[in-house]
Amino acid sequence: MRPSARPGTGEDIVVILRHLADPASQPQQRYREHRPAKSDQRGGSHGNGVQNDSESESMSQSFNAQLLKVQIWLQDCYRDAVLLLSLAALTFFLHLVAILRTFFACLCCFRGAGKVGLLTRRYWSLANLIFQLNARRRERKAQQKLAAEFLRRHHISALLSMRLQKHINWLQPHQVRPRDAEKVRRNAMTIISDILEEMSAPPLMDHPFFRSFWNKHPKLQAQLCCEALVPVFHSAHEIVFTVGESCSMMYLIINGKAQYAAQLPPPRDSPAGTAGTQVRKTLNSGQWLSEAALWTGWVHRGELHTLSDCVFFGLEAGRFARVISSQKAAHAFAASYARKFVEGLNRSIQSDITEAGPVD
Repeated sequence: MRPSARPGTGEDIVVILRHLADPASQPQQRYREHRPAKSDQRGGSHGNGVQNDSESESMSQSFNAQLLKVQIWLQDCYRDAVLLLSLAALTFFLHLVAILRTFFACLCCFRGAGKVGLLTRRYWSLANLIFQLNARRRERKAQQKLAAEFLRRHHISALLSMRLQKHINWLQPHQVRPRDAEKVRRNAMTIISDILEEMSAPPLMDHPFFRSFWNKHPKLQAQLCCEALVPVFHSAHEIVFTVGESCSMMYLIINGKAQYAAQLPPPRDSPAGTAGTQVRKTLNSGQWLSEAALWTGWVHRGELHTLSDCVFFGLEAGRFARVISSQKAAHAFAASYARKFVEGLNRSIQSDITEAGPVD
């Protein structure tokens, strides 16, 4: 069965960080040239006022980060203490059951060949539970270590670092309930988007439309990343989509390599008898597919399969439309771009790999 988009979890967010740390993704190098210049440069007394406000905000963020750090430390201590006490109690009962098995080998045994005694079953259950608790504790420590190394290497601010660690810790002790899945995904994507922005690599900035949209509507773009972006994970040599499948999202490759292959018919306005086009292209980090799903009804024209482990961001068309429609100026800007994109799409070979339309 082919994997599908999953809501962000503690494990998922660490996987995304691991892919962002891969030098092959090169997010900072790709995005740095697109980082917009600050337009509100002021001098004189106004400049001093802005500097004072900035210093005050920085002190406030630092104070909040310290409070959050203490809170996370206390939560970690409490969680570790409970876990260690639970492990100690389970280990005591495991030894107690082992002793009872030694002296009362037949106690409460089921009669008949192939049956296992009650004490033996309890012994196995306790041993399995201890193993699972130790494995969960080691996994959480490994995820925290990987996240801390990433944050330190990329000089992420203290407050954002604490938010990430709190998110990872929150998800580890229990299974996320289905009703909380959307909340978890939104929180994870908000944190990832903020991390990418601090790395001078805001999400979606490889695409000209979203680069221009970010300059015009930065707050709405942040809302778009939170509400409409979905992480999609695929291992090497998996099929992401095939010909004829209905498409409801635009794919952006965050890291990894994938190959697109299609046998495409000629453009609509081409002369009769014109041969079709065979497309085979290897795609890398920073490229996108199926943009047409955002602007018109779309089915995949080809097949995409991964050449390595890949992380995509899927931009869901329905959620994208809801966010864009919430602001009149943003909707008008997107509608203008959509008309030009669809006109160009109708004149060209219709593929999942398309050039961005004219923005202005």
